[in-house]
Amino acid sequence: MKTKYMSQAAILIAFTFIITRFFQIPIPMGYFNVGNVIILISCVMLPNPYGIAVGAIGAGLADLTSYPIYTLPTLVIKALMALVFYKMMGKHLHDHKKMRIVAMAVSTLIPLFGYTLTGCVISGSFFTGLAQFPGLLVEYLVNIGLFVVASKIADRVIRYSR
Repeated sequence: MKTKYMSQAAILIAFTFIITRFFQIPIPMGYFNVGNVIILISCVMLPNPYGIAVGAIGAGLADLTSYPIYTLPTLVIKALMALVFYKMMGKHLHDHKKMRIVAMAVSTLIPLFGYTLTGCVISGSFFTGLAQFPGLLVEYLVNIGLFVVASKIADRVIRYSR
């Protein structure tokens, strides 16, 4: 493990926590946030497994301090989201910018359906858990749009930091 990557991951974990925890819009059974953008940009900027750690730890801490019942599902959901993103991109994170957007759209389906399923289990009712789906769908679409912009910025940062 390189100290450089560990330091960058620690900063991105803190940033993910702050964005996810303090910039929330309540929806039924949870909240809307743009933390997925930070997590997947972390995957673009850092090699595997650092982006996975950023997602699981940063978002997990945010849930631990706001909706603690979601902490364990969040650790799994965000780690899987980052893992799917890495697997889809392979070694082409910086070459295939359009594929990066496709990988983001596919990988963020995991939280969309993962949190809907988690809501069903926690509430004990399929329909109550399903109540958060519209809010999560809007979050999904907003995160894709923000990722496109953030990805362009990340490319510039990566290019100038080498």
